[in-house]
Amino acid sequence: MAAPGKKKTSAKRTSAASALNKNKGLEATVAALLLTGKLRVDSFQVFRDASLVVGLVGKYNTLNGSANNNVDKIVSFMNENSGITVSDLMDAVKKKMNDDND
Repeated sequence: MAAPGKKKTSAKRTSAASALNKNKGLEATVAALLLTGKLRVDSFQVFRDASLVVGLVGKYNTLNGSANNNVDKIVSFMNENSGITVSDLMDAVKKKMNDDND
């Protein structure tokens, strides 16, 4: 039981912190990506309990790069049909998934 007036740390936070401490290569990789401009800081939040959350933004490159034909087809479709909303696209995806399951 935690001492009076002290908060008990959650297991999830502890395991995430220990995972970062064990994997110092991740810190070096993130530092290298930040320094080379491949990754950038999008946001950060500071909390009263002295914790910090940093949001990073970068581009995920696949093995195929931009040669992915399906992505190009979808982008072309979206350009040709600019009046379609994201909600319309999600409804179509749900319908396609249901049709495939039947």
